[in-house]
Amino acid sequence: MKKPLKEILSGMTTSEKVKYIWDYYKFIIIGGIVLIILVASMVHSIVTKKEVVLNVVVMAGIYDPDYIDQLKDKLYDEFLTDKERDKSNIIIQTINSSSDQLDMKAGVDMQKMAAELSAGYIDFFIVDKDFFDNMNDQNQLMSFQKTSGITDWSVPNEHLHFSKENNEDITGIDISAIGLFNGMVKDGERIICVPANAKNTEYISRFLKYINKNI
Repeated sequence: MKKPLKEILSGMTTSEKVKYIWDYYKFIIIGGIVLIILVASMVHSIVTKKEVVLNVVVMAGIYDPDYIDQLKDKLYDEFLTDKERDKSNIIIQTINSSSDQLDMKAGVDMQKMAAELSAGYIDFFIVDKDFFDNMNDQNQLMSFQKTSGITDWSVPNEHLHFSKENNEDITGIDISAIGLFNGMVKDGERIICVPANAKNTEYISRFLKYINKNI
């Protein structure tokens, strides 16, 4: 019968005890340490995870990455409240939509975008007119007025795009008319719009009001 650990260690020096315990229990000790690290990592991830409050997808062949970073910083400072900054995340995704430059990464990005769109996780699109028209023709875009409550947009009429079902519902605005986006895209005109199935209507409404103040 195997002796109890206490009895085995009783006649050993401290260094002998350490060596014995390590030799016979090192895998248990290592496993315990790994488990503690994994649990601590999971808890830290849960506690520090930030909520995505704004997810913007920019589809363009040529864009200014520095401008995107500066825009994010500006939105953190001006759009989010003091309480929201520490626990909120703003995402601005860029997808290469140039047909002559499509590569494997662009294909993966498009698949990810399609999945997010299907799940209602995309709050705003900034896209070319063909993409916009395709969604608008299929009634897949939200009305800016109904979502934000804004009835008077300070945008020249030629920069506004309207629903096919109701020619009074604004479903898109040329970003060239919005000072906030000046300099973002360098390969043609783009239109900002909101997918009809977007779930984050509270922040979408807030952002539309913010845009209207920054035209």
